[in-house]
Amino acid sequence: MKKKALIALLLSMVMVAGVPQNVGATMLSANDVSEMQTDELHLESEADQDDNEQREQEESVRKHLKDILDEKDIYLLLYNTKEYALHSQPNEEGENMQIFPCGSQMQLKDVEFSDNGNVYYLVEAYLYDTKYTGYVERSYVVTEDPDFLKWKDEELSQISGLEMQLEISKEDSIRQTFPQGYHAYLIALNAKHPNWTFVPYNTGLDWNTVLNEEHVGNRSLVYKTSDDSWKSKEAGDYDAATGTYVGKSGANWYRASIEGISYCMNPLNYLSEKNIFAFEQLTLNRQIQNVEGIKAIISNTWMKDTALEDGSGGLYADVFMQVGEQTGISPYHLASRVVQEQGIMGQAPLISGYGGVYNYFNVKASGGTEQAILATGTAYAQQQGWTTRYLSILGGATRLGENYITKGQDSLYLQKYDVDSSFNGLYTHQYMQNIQAPLTESEKVYRAYNSAGALDSSFVFKIPTYDNMPGVGAIPVTPTVDKGTAEAFVKRLYKVILNRDADETGLNTWIKALTQEGKTAGDLIYGFFYSDEMLNKNLGNSEFLDYAYRAILGREADAGGKESWLKEMQAGATRGSIINGFVGSDEFTSMCKQYGITRGDLPNMEPADKNINATKFVVRLYRNILGRDADPTGLNTWTKDLISGKPACPVVEGFFYSNEFQNAGYSNDQFVEILYRTILGRESDAAGKADWVGRLNAGESKSRILAGFVYSNEFRELCAQYGIRVGELTR
Repeated sequence: MKKKALIALLLSMVMVAGVPQNVGATMLSANDVSEMQTDELHLESEADQDDNEQREQEESVRKHLKDILDEKDIYLLLYNTKEYALHSQPNEEGENMQIFPCGSQMQLKDVEFSDNGNVYYLVEAYLYDTKYTGYVERSYVVTEDPDFLKWKDEELSQISGLEMQLEISKEDSIRQTFPQGYHAYLIALNAKHPNWTFVPYNTGLDWNTVLNEEHVGNRSLVYKTSDDSWKSKEAGDYDAATGTYVGKSGANWYRASIEGISYCMNPLNYLSEKNIFAFEQLTLNRQIQNVEGIKAIISNTWMKDTALEDGSGGLYADVFMQVGEQTGISPYHLASRVVQEQGIMGQAPLISGYGGVYNYFNVKASGGTEQAILATGTAYAQQQGWTTRYLSILGGATRLGENYITKGQDSLYLQKYDVDSSFNGLYTHQYMQNIQAPLTESEKVYRAYNSAGALDSSFVFKIPTYDNMPGVGAIPVTPTVDKGTAEAFVKRLYKVILNRDADETGLNTWIKALTQEGKTAGDLIYGFFYSDEMLNKNLGNSEFLDYAYRAILGREADAGGKESWLKEMQAGATRGSIINGFVGSDEFTSMCKQYGITRGDLPNMEPADKNINATKFVVRLYRNILGRDADPTGLNTWTKDLISGKPACPVVEGFFYSNEFQNAGYSNDQFVEILYRTILGRESDAAGKADWVGRLNAGESKSRILAGFVYSNEFRELCAQYGIRVGELTR
């Protein structure tokens, strides 16, 4: 209650108390009345002063919020109610407007203070593409935005006279707002992480209706290594005569079955510490998102400790952070989305520079064949002008924010399963077709927060609910690895890698590593492939690939795939990079899930194992300039320089000015021939070579001749093939 109103009430009480109670009572004198009127005016003056001070304080707090909103957009979620009708005015008398379900996204525009001490936020919200503007009481919204929370705690809470908020416990909120099937899992998560807030998004949709809509056409796909029960066997999806599935987006993606969609769409199957992050809001949070967390997400990919290969930006981890700050999107989401779209090797066609452009997020890349996907994705990137790697990451992130995150589809789950009714209707506006994407990406984001030590931060999770939902499938918590399946996995590795039965000591050691020591499948693959027993086999590249296919992918090598890998190895790709690529594949991930074992990453990777293109470039220099294969120390040193952002020119100089090359005593003729093979990637033409040799014989320095080669268009194109920028010579 405002002070002036309180004082007026007290005055009225005094006046009533002074009314004569009987006719014989003494009447008030004129002086008494005059003194009372003076006191009343004095009290009203104090009340006016207090009101003015309060209004000034409220206006100051309001201005500070407006300053924040001038710098960034803040989105709130409707909370602590099943539904809410926006008010036309910032008070209880305001007319009720459009009703929104709990979990609806609302953009904060302003704050107002009512006469009775309540706080109302002016918000914009959308329902089926229609904008509604109105007021919502502060106790019915929540956000994890750190700037808003700081403003609320340090400024809003200091205003005197505000109505006290009745707060209930997180557990009571869960019980009151979520269906019963959610309670046990969310209460367990709340006990472990009391700072987490769980908001139900009441879709109001019937489960079976949504399930059937997600099964329409090619809206939902699974990778070929998924369990057969998750692949559709309906007409047009499966050839019973040959036992083969029909590719729907390239040869490796099949239409998902109702069973597969039902599991991956069921929110109950995400209520574990790792997969809950499929429901995290995807806006930037500078307090808990940092470069170290990004590094954890890209740790087993070509992007680890690597700069953008065309020189358009710095290290990938730094670029994701910069783009996140520029767009207001979680950099963890951006990094995990690129891994999801491009894999771990960085050799996907859409980021190869094909057509002079890059498309890191595979935006608008669609079609029934690999060629169609490349064509559509390239055409869109050309239309957007994504001519550098940085522009592609920034452009894709901007589109992701504008079309999804600020349009209600503000979680990994909602980007796949379009059950948000804010914009673009229902079901069709989905970012990806892969039904498992929210599950796999959420684990990457969890790993980032865990690595950054930020799991106990104030997260807000927006969790959909449906009418007539089924029960939980198989909650993907992180149970202890079953000893029986661990034993089966270890015995399999002995058979397919070492070609023998497991000895008792080794078997027990590896089982213990999986079940008690937290080791992953990646650790075991490394242990077996790099064991003395395996190394002593002295396998050739072809035999090595056969072992890798059988052990990691669980099948024999296909001719085309094996031939491609052999070419990579002949050009310098290390065996470690091959194993790393196989371990990060969807096929090995699926195998690990069947055994109930965490896939993990390949440990102890050398720089030469992390980026195949950079490694091949260095190997090429060794072979063409020094005339020998690379030694491990030199290979790792030069490769590390390249993936850390060093351009080609200083690396090339390091070879040409090395003692080893200088002491070789090559003639001018031989020197020029080496330049042709190394810098231009071809044998010399007679006229060109004669000109260069003539210059050397006339006294022109070798450094000038080297400059003539490295600044050519041919060398620039060669570097682009390896994802390396040319740079400048230093001598």
